[in-house]
Amino acid sequence: MLEKITARHRKFQAERSAELAAACDITQCGLTIEVFDLAMNRVFAKSALFGTEIGAKASAEILARLMVTACREHGIPASAIKSVGIAADVHIAEYLAGELFASDLYLSPEIELYFSPFISMGISGRFTASLTTIPEEKFTAADFGKTLCVAQNNGKELLCAAFSLAGAFDGSGLESGMPAEDGAIETVKRDEKTLVYEVINDADCIGICSCGAAMAADLMRKDGIIDADGIMYDRDLFFIGEDFYISQADVRAIQSDKARTAAALSLFGSENGIFLSGEPFSSPDGLKALLSLGAVPERFSRAAFARNSVLRGIENCLKNKEIRALAENISKNAKDITEDLLSDYDENYLNNLAF
Repeated sequence: MLEKITARHRKFQAERSAELAAACDITQCGLTIEVFDLAMNRVFAKSALFGTEIGAKASAEILARLMVTACREHGIPASAIKSVGIAADVHIAEYLAGELFASDLYLSPEIELYFSPFISMGISGRFTASLTTIPEEKFTAADFGKTLCVAQNNGKELLCAAFSLAGAFDGSGLESGMPAEDGAIETVKRDEKTLVYEVINDADCIGICSCGAAMAADLMRKDGIIDADGIMYDRDLFFIGEDFYISQADVRAIQSDKARTAAALSLFGSENGIFLSGEPFSSPDGLKALLSLGAVPERFSRAAFARNSVLRGIENCLKNKEIRALAENISKNAKDITEDLLSDYDENYLNNLAF
């Protein structure tokens, strides 16, 4: 993970109304605020902060600082923010729910702070928000981050499980890892014999995101730069350009997360709609690379995917009371079956380690 705290701001629209909502997605290594225009029903702007670990006690200060910076960068008066929705890991969300007030974010004390409800201590409100975006009654869904959360709804019950990852699929476990924001290497491929890469928004390159790392690992495997055990031949670094690289440690993180996700997804069906979300899916090439590496089973190849369904879910909850009721229903009725799957998961993990 990048060791320097970095913020990125992007405005998507030239005009906005005076009815805005702020959707906040907080992970262990980053924070994103997306400003949604309630009157025009579209995303207005986004601000992201990464390159630091976010603990519960520090989360309130970091959120307040980014909220103020985002409003300044995007020309948004505090009076235009009518509601704030927050999805975060359970320990962070519970801390903020008891300690954070709108005035702490330099917003009107009257505005509502909404927290996406969690399913269990291992499955946070981030996944609840993600699940509210799925349009089908029967589905299999997964969200890739520091934790892999998987759910399956057979029309009668919603079964969920969560499995820890090594950080390759959210960037935190890569030496130059970062989210898929401006400045991240997102695409790595060969043009005949030349290695080429693409940086998001053509910005100055500062790191590599999960999508680019997965593509690089797949290319290294196909070119024989790493063997089936994940060992790099002849070198310890695979350079992408002059300043950025995939290291042996990065390969190990990718190998571990590849085996973990394959092991987890093998325990869930794929007969109904399949929905995948997370940093590796910032580009369609990310899904292709994960399929090629074996991180995602081939039977999941028809999946719909998005980089961040969490933000969409929070926005839906802020603008629609029926979606908010759905989130509450998911939180109350979903069943966490992680413990029941662990023995099969461990065996599948070992069987999927080889490239």
